Amino acid sequence: MLQKPERKSTIAERRMELRYPDLGAACADIAGLRECGYELVGTWSLAQILDHLNMSMQMTIDGAEFTFPAVMRPVMKLIFMPTMRKGKPSKLRGKAPKQLQPALDLDEDACANRFYALSETLMDPSTAFVPHYPMLGRLSREQWLLMQQWHAAHHLSFVVPNA
Repeated sequence: MLQKPERKSTIAERRMELRYPDLGAACADIAGLRECGYELVGTWSLAQILDHLNMSMQMTIDGAEFTFPAVMRPVMKLIFMPTMRKGKPSKLRGKAPKQLQPALDLDEDACANRFYALSETLMDPSTAFVPHYPMLGRLSREQWLLMQQWHAAHHLSFVVPNA
């Protein structure tokens, strides 16, 4: 859960340490941030973070129109799955694929409500997931949910609650 960290100087030092047991916990943190206020320590607004996460969560159901090269997917899976299982932040840095770049002018309420709805949909055991993620290849339902929980924690770690 969210706790105000000590004031630090670099973005890496100021980020939150988050790990979500499920997407419902991420929803609770988003609601808390929006109610109590927050500081951004990254470059995206909260609406942009949510828009990016929403696009990723939608891919869980609808698939994606892009993919990483076949030779990279098993390597990325070997690197990322242990990191995601441990709930640790990734040491790799890079830009999101252009298909997952958020828009600039977004309505935070709409993005938050979509995140809540998508989270509920993904947590519903009757929701069918596509078998492949563009960066990691074939994923089980458990791996899909783990990836989305880790992804939410990664990006929401840049949103620090006010005291």
